[in-house]
Amino acid sequence: MDDSSQILIPIVAIALAIGVRVVADRLDRSRIREHVESAGGTVLDISWNPFGPGWLGSRERIYDVTYKTSRGATITATCKTSMFSGVYWTGNAPPEEFGEQPETPPEPISCSSCGAKIPAHQASCPYCGWSYQSH
Repeated sequence: MDDSSQILIPIVAIALAIGVRVVADRLDRSRIREHVESAGGTVLDISWNPFGPGWLGSRERIYDVTYKTSRGATITATCKTSMFSGVYWTGNAPPEEFGEQPETPPEPISCSSCGAKIPAHQASCPYCGWSYQSH
């Protein structure tokens, strides 16, 4: 390899990684906005939170979302999303007026309390009982 290709390959790889992240972010924000609006809410702010609850070992991206409910309450909640998992809420789940409980993730996730794996399609940790769904 000549000197120019040794420099060009890392630059192209970095540019590609940044491009993929930007596209994923736009798709995530659109998915979150559609989820909140389909339940009658209005999104006020969506902020990427790379070290949010359950980030360690997670494939989903984490966002802090501030939205106004159809009843006028302003809520800030954390959600996880990816192209294949949809949107599900951790910690402060959306209020009951959203008409459905948060979705359970289609793949195992890490417990925000003890770090154990929560099996796919389950809402609570089998070890410590922590749940991201409100009761």
